Amino acid sequence: MKIAIIGFGNIGKYLAKWVVNESSYELKYIITRTQIDKENSDFANQPVVFKKEITSDLINDVDIIIECATKEVVTQLLKFDEINRIGKKIIIISTGGLYQNKATLDKFKKCDFILPVGAIAGLDAIKAVNDEITSIKIKTTKHPKSLEGAPFFETSKIELSSIKTPQTIWEGEVSEAVKQFPKNINVAASIYFASKCEELKIEIIADPNTTNNMHEITCVGDFGKIYTRTENKPSPANPKTSFLAVKSVVSILRNMNSNIKIN
Repeated sequence: MKIAIIGFGNIGKYLAKWVVNESSYELKYIITRTQIDKENSDFANQPVVFKKEITSDLINDVDIIIECATKEVVTQLLKFDEINRIGKKIIIISTGGLYQNKATLDKFKKCDFILPVGAIAGLDAIKAVNDEITSIKIKTTKHPKSLEGAPFFETSKIELSSIKTPQTIWEGEVSEAVKQFPKNINVAASIYFASKCEELKIEIIADPNTTNNMHEITCVGDFGKIYTRTENKPSPANPKTSFLAVKSVVSILRNMNSNIKIN
């Protein structure tokens, strides 16, 4: 199967290297706004083509598209009718972008949007009981440096550098979370799609003493209670990204070629 990767940051680079070493897949395109000198890159001897823009021809030429850029790129991608092709698989990492376009998703009848579990555990169980959920919450704890640059701080009086002990810096619902923390809280959008719960509550804690990105999910309903806690090591190249998020995309690709599928 032929693959296009949109985004060539920490996640995109890891996935590109994985795909070119996997005989079941062919990496056809990498879309990045950064100027890449292919001859001096790790892909000098590979047939992959670097492009700066998503095009209709590119979409039609591949079977799988992996988005690992930004939520704005998700919005751009959804404007192409070409993705609505039988068998087309779209792996979305910036799930906040999918959430912001949820009203338009019903028109895509022929393609599959695949959401990696990302930096959390338990989405399969939450999805299984989503018709019986009475309350659901995620509490995310990160080092202040992992939260730097979020739009929330453009108007907030909170100074991340002054935080010395764990501090709740924000609480709210998923619709606001994906706007205020677009690179930090994609997990909230993923939980929304699994739970179908508009009342999903989010709490973000800045902890200067932590070395992990921690996500705690509490889901309650007639079925009982689901509680998960995932502590991720931040990716060395990007503290905003958990390494588990990268590996979860690899797991999807492996699952496609396996005759034993764990969903």
